[in-house]
Amino acid sequence: MKYGLNLVLVLCFWGLNAQTTDSVLVDVNFRFTDGLYANAEALRTNQPSTAFNVLAGNLVLQEEEYLLKVENLFPKGRPDLPIELQEVDFICVNGFPYIRAYVDTTRNFTVYAGLRVRGRLCYYAYEQKRPDTVLIKAYNPMTGRPFRQQNVIREKTHLTERILVLATGEISPYDRLNMIRLMADDVALTKTIESLTVQEAEERLQRTLLIYDDRHPIYLPARSEPTN
Repeated sequence: MKYGLNLVLVLCFWGLNAQTTDSVLVDVNFRFTDGLYANAEALRTNQPSTAFNVLAGNLVLQEEEYLLKVENLFPKGRPDLPIELQEVDFICVNGFPYIRAYVDTTRNFTVYAGLRVRGRLCYYAYEQKRPDTVLIKAYNPMTGRPFRQQNVIREKTHLTERILVLATGEISPYDRLNMIRLMADDVALTKTIESLTVQEAEERLQRTLLIYDDRHPIYLPARSEPTN
């Protein structure tokens, strides 16, 4: 479903009345200030460098898929001054943060993936179609042996999963070894993961991540009215 920016803005700015610097626990209910953020350090201040109310452009918001697809953004009335999206690591819409994932050069838009888990360790994932080489074989029905084969390039959907350390901005693949490394300050939890088989640990990563965030809370400034 495609939205013009002005329509999205109607949804974005409800409840942005109070100015406050109070620290609030970052969890599923935490709401970020809507706008553009250059990096994780800016996100931790919860004060965007650019607010939506000074921008125009086109974007597609797919909330159920945790995706934000941006075709272009620019200051109102100045389409000749496009925002360089490679300099915008995060975009927050309706209080929800999306991190820049990749550029779809075929459709000419930048894809941002939503932070599905938010806390000291954040989790995000996205699917991307990439060229993949497939070996095709033709078999002789009489002998059952291949008599011709050829490599064919086809598009295949790849799932990418990542962990964002909110306190530092570090991004790592979402797997058992990285989880053990990133949770080293929780000895009991890391020992539990290490005691499991690789398959058991991979199956419990999501629950482990939620337990870690619950045990190691992080607090950020509350959502506030943009100043620009």
